[in-house]
Amino acid sequence: MKKLIAMLLAVVMVLGLVACGNESTTATNPPADDATVAATEAAEMTAEEKALAEAEIRYAISLLFDRNYIVDEIGQAGQVPASSFVAMGMTDADGSEFYKNAGDSTEYDGYYDVSVEAYEDNYAKAYEILTKYYEVDDQGMLTNFPTLTYLYNTSEGNKAIGEYLQSALAGVGITMNLENQEWNTFLNTRKNGDYSVARNGWLADYNDPICFLDMWVTASGNNDVQYGKGENADLAIYSLDLTEYGYDVKVENGTWSETYDVLINTIKTCTDSDARYAMMHIAEDMLMATGCIVPLYFYTDIYMVDDSVEGFFSNPLGYKYFQNTTVNGSGETISVCLASEPDTIDPALNSAVDGATLVSHLFAGLAKWGTDESGNLTIVADCATELPEGVQNDDGTVTYTYTLKDGLKWSDGQDLTAADFAFAWKRAASSELGADYGYMFEVVKGYPDELAVEAVDEKTLTVTLNNAVAYWNELLAFPTYFPVREDVVANEGWATDASTYVSNGAYTMTGWDHNSVITLTKNENYYDAANVSMNEIKFYLSDDANNMLTNFKNGTWLLIDDVPTNEIAALKTEYPDEFVVAGQIGTYYVCWNINEDLLP
Repeated sequence: MKKLIAMLLAVVMVLGLVACGNESTTATNPPADDATVAATEAAEMTAEEKALAEAEIRYAISLLFDRNYIVDEIGQAGQVPASSFVAMGMTDADGSEFYKNAGDSTEYDGYYDVSVEAYEDNYAKAYEILTKYYEVDDQGMLTNFPTLTYLYNTSEGNKAIGEYLQSALAGVGITMNLENQEWNTFLNTRKNGDYSVARNGWLADYNDPICFLDMWVTASGNNDVQYGKGENADLAIYSLDLTEYGYDVKVENGTWSETYDVLINTIKTCTDSDARYAMMHIAEDMLMATGCIVPLYFYTDIYMVDDSVEGFFSNPLGYKYFQNTTVNGSGETISVCLASEPDTIDPALNSAVDGATLVSHLFAGLAKWGTDESGNLTIVADCATELPEGVQNDDGTVTYTYTLKDGLKWSDGQDLTAADFAFAWKRAASSELGADYGYMFEVVKGYPDELAVEAVDEKTLTVTLNNAVAYWNELLAFPTYFPVREDVVANEGWATDASTYVSNGAYTMTGWDHNSVITLTKNENYYDAANVSMNEIKFYLSDDANNMLTNFKNGTWLLIDDVPTNEIAALKTEYPDEFVVAGQIGTYYVCWNINEDLLP
């Protein structure tokens, strides 16, 4: 990152955009005439010059944030200050942690020095950069930085972080208003690019860094930054050279789609592990050089679970599983609260952890998260009789053949066949549906609209991948790969009402009182129903952390997935066994709309 920022600075200086730097490490006022010159020159920038300058400005702002304060005073649950976007816990080619090899500093891991000792120097560096572009008053405050709006979804923790970020920016004269939205609205606002700067977070979909990187290709439904879209689409400021890895790819001053999209596609077809991981580091370098992604901390998963609950488990993606639970030895019912009304619980369209938890109870894929003989979490066969090795073809593609278990049925009693899987995968991958996670099928030959998946007969499914994929079994356990039935999804509203919701997993939906509670009841047509201990799960819908805690304390809800930030210290003491801080591979970050104007 330091190398890339240096390159940006060099370009800006060559263009004559940099006024005399302030050598002081304190926030003092630079000469007024220099600031005025910088502002005048900023107004005369080309689109390309403007984009490079704004990348530097976003980088400067990222240095203003005290990540240790955020995790110690606000988070209070073992979060780790983040120095990269790819989360702690993701491994590199040699088995070391990917984030520790990010950036090019020999003094710290990642792209920022996030140590307590470095914050003062980071702040001074940020101020020095900002005062090259903006006028300041006699108090050293920036006077002509555009007013920002920080968008976040309703949560006490998100609000507290937003307020801290607001105060950090106010310390240099930047005004940032706060706007909170209900979860579904927030997701769509961010996805549509109708924001300037927003709260964001990403949890691993599987244990490979590519799941943090492929979401930023131009056409991805998760590309909230709007890379390669709008004004950014035609900006030719990115470069890519993959010749040292054996690829005839060398682009100078290309667009995002000509560089980053090409890079991700190359990574996904690369079978040389060392080259593949090296190129993933290049991808993260490109992301971080834009300044649009500002990591704050690496996640932990905070929740509370009543000590009467046994058999509960969660996975590193944050999904929570209640199929095998009992409450005081009874499997009659359990009431829990994860979040507010889900945006969707269509397996192909869901892109949130709370929705994925619901989908994972309602559907069964070829594979699922389970435990091995030692009790360790792993991927095991679900609807498939086994998870076979792939067969490599002469052209380098790899074909898998799956046999379905006997007697598989949908919740309405109809037989489930291999054709249902083939239909569901083609639907989820199709350009027509435009699902956020459709790109997860890029590894399959023929993506997006000629997917090489075929139902050989009612119980046999074949799929051909472009090349060997180390995390293929984990993809099979991901909700996007779950089956849906063609006649059911022909009704566009099928996934919004219990009366039209048909699934094949451990549970069927028997009630949905919108914005109140979703009721799941054990699906007697599930092939493994005999081993599902909990008969009913009530998922109450709320994003009010105080309401969650009240209902937990009075015994109404036996698991809650959020708590008020100001209660964390007391809860650790009062509920030492029920307040849980679990490991989770994910990053909490701030994202900028790359098309937001930042210069005077």
